[in-house]
Amino acid sequence: HPFGNVQVPDIDIFLSPGQRGLTMNVRNFGVDVFLDYRARYQLWFIPIDNSGGATVYFKRVELTVTVGIAEKVAKKKLTEAINTIRLDNMQGKDGQFEYWLKNLRLSNVAIPSIDMSSSPSQRGLTMNLKNFGVDVVLDYSVRYTLLFIPISNSCGVTVNFRRVDLTVTVEIDQFEDTSPKLVSRSCSANIGDFNVNFQGNLAWLLNLLKGLFSGMIKDIVRSKVCDKVKDVISHDAANQLRKITLEADIIDTDAAKGSCLLEGRQTNQIPFSPGAIPAWTDNSRMFYLWMTDYVQKTLGYAAHSHGYLQFLISPDRLPAQAKSFLNTTCPNSACVGSLIPLLAEKFPDSLVTLTISSSKAPDFNITSNGFGLTLSGTLDLSTTSASAVVTANVVISLVGTVNIRNNRIVGQVKTFRTVIESWKSQIGNVDVASINRALDEGMTMILIPQLNAIADGGVMLPVIPDLNFQNPRISYQDNAVIVGSDVQYQGIA
Repeated sequence: HPFGNVQVPDIDIFLSPGQRGLTMNVRNFGVDVFLDYRARYQLWFIPIDNSGGATVYFKRVELTVTVGIAEKVAKKKLTEAINTIRLDNMQGKDGQFEYWLKNLRLSNVAIPSIDMSSSPSQRGLTMNLKNFGVDVVLDYSVRYTLLFIPISNSCGVTVNFRRVDLTVTVEIDQFEDTSPKLVSRSCSANIGDFNVNFQGNLAWLLNLLKGLFSGMIKDIVRSKVCDKVKDVISHDAANQLRKITLEADIIDTDAAKGSCLLEGRQTNQIPFSPGAIPAWTDNSRMFYLWMTDYVQKTLGYAAHSHGYLQFLISPDRLPAQAKSFLNTTCPNSACVGSLIPLLAEKFPDSLVTLTISSSKAPDFNITSNGFGLTLSGTLDLSTTSASAVVTANVVISLVGTVNIRNNRIVGQVKTFRTVIESWKSQIGNVDVASINRALDEGMTMILIPQLNAIADGGVMLPVIPDLNFQNPRISYQDNAVIVGSDVQYQGIA
């Protein structure tokens, strides 16, 4: 689904200590989505199909994303990387003492915790690895000349470095293709102490090596660990981050494509404008999605303007369990005839068809209590032998709520209300209460269950591969609903 005419007037980036990352606000921008479509809508069990091309215009879109780094992933990757460090062979001489150190390698790295905090001066993060341990495993050979007598020894030993602290600053930037980029800017390491024990008769001689570990080798270990950590962040982690998919389809249509594409904007002006995005100060979640009622209102207006909101309800279009409701005679059950007795009297043993047409665009609204939908239209009731037996102007008001389930926004109609504004009858003075009862019964038996079945299928949130929403929450405001959620990326093993 190609995008076009994207206009982003402003981007705010600020640090989010609570999420150990950054929050980026892209505010008040517009985007057009060009697509071929095939649509199916079902009302009162009646399928309505249409296909073609369209441009969907989104105005005053706002998006907030907080970028966080998973501590367990960082700990795992850094532990693996530090364990691969190898040191160069060393040799030296101090008076009568000579040594050779070979096969120096780091092992048994234990990182108990990683603390991450925002770093304004670096436009990114500061990562602290505190109080971890690392061993240096090596093979050694020593020779000492005592009164012209050479004394030598060769073996392997493990040196334990403890209370190691490491601080790394990471800048969050972007590549030319706008994909995220991590750059390690600085690293400092400190080693608190070390421990090595040589055993045996030559322990006094071998302990002369301890000075090497407290000085030169400790400095080399600090430098090598910093180099490795910076390399992991700037290359391995950055390359993994760059592989993350940053696009998500907002409309999924695998059906046959339409044969035409609308080349220009709609010529008749929509009689309303998008409202302002409500103010929002809560940045405790990593992901926010604003949905205003403007899109739903424009869809309803377009459907009404093009005459799509016209439906025929007849027995052949209803499932078996609902067909009997359209009978005029029903001794042992509820039907249109039992609710409107004059209809059963004038047209016994007949079937009823209903033609419903919108009289004006449906009104969709969002308040702090949930969603509201008001439908205004004409109801034309005909029988097998007569048309327009009863006609009425009706207003149907629906109130519902939405929730998040399995990365989908699902809904449910909670209450409804019908109002008969005016009516005409060819069968005499029909009590308006009878028409209302028939309409309410039809809503309860047919429309509401069908609407709830459709709403329960829901709409998929814009997700990317390997990204899962954690503890999503919906907040209602006037004219908008906000979906807030933490996210967990599982694409990095």
